[in-house]
Amino acid sequence: MNKNTSRIALALTLLLTLAFQTSLGQQVAPEAPRVPGRSIAVVPYYHPSGGCHPVEVKVIALGGQPQGALLAQITIESFSAKPVRAVKIGWNVYRSDVGVRKSLSPCGVTAEAVEVLLSGITPLIEVGELLKRETVNISTNPPRIPMPGLRTVFVDQPLITLDEVRSLREDGKAFKDDCTVLVYISEIDFSDGTQWEGKVK
Repeated sequence: MNKNTSRIALALTLLLTLAFQTSLGQQVAPEAPRVPGRSIAVVPYYHPSGGCHPVEVKVIALGGQPQGALLAQITIESFSAKPVRAVKIGWNVYRSDVGVRKSLSPCGVTAEAVEVLLSGITPLIEVGELLKRETVNISTNPPRIPMPGLRTVFVDQPLITLDEVRSLREDGKAFKDDCTVLVYISEIDFSDGTQWEGKVK
């Protein structure tokens, strides 16, 4: 193999690795109804260095969603020095370009004023005792994507259902506009009895 071929192979490997890592943070829910030019994506509010929220949504699961679900599985990570007992998952829907920018901006802050098209919050989800830099999988049963070696907390209902975003759709099927759902931790109950609440506006 000559030098040029080696360099091309190395460049392709790096490009594919980068694309895979990026896709972990921004994954489209594949079962969401879509027509050309109209889609809904689901992305996590996650900053690997922490410091924005004490707990963040690390990964949106790939794979088909259960009947009636827009999102049924996520992985969360704690950045808190205090053990976490339970969380609520919040979500905001934005125009597609705005939602992606907010998910990538420092602590979700963007220069422009943006409109939240729709929002919601799950009931409190018990996660046992989640320690700093630990992760836990939250999923309906069975998980859409098995996560070997990772503790899973099962929930009875999907984290976001298609019924909850029905107002964004035309004729019950196609979405009116391209949208991005930004998923984040909206409330934390710590093991010491204290609470934390946060928003992404």
